Amino acid sequence: MGEKEVFNKKFGQFVKQMRVNRNWKQVELADLLNNNFQNISRLERGEITPTLYWSNKLAKAFSLSLSELIISFEKFEMK
Repeated sequence: MGEKEVFNKKFGQFVKQMRVNRNWKQVELADLLNNNFQNISRLERGEITPTLYWSNKLAKAFSLSLSELIISFEKFEMK
């Protein structure tokens, strides 16, 4: 698995954990992002590389700054 694939998988697991910790369904996160749950599912499976724009939207949805989101992601350990 290449570096990009590892990053995508880790970021997807991170987003899923953040969402589950808040007891949100994918559709609830999608609504906050003005997106659809299929894209959230693809992100959580590591099929999408998040852009800075979407990372910022995710941070706001989780009530974090973009910096806090990145720091939390860097500390996140994949299972």
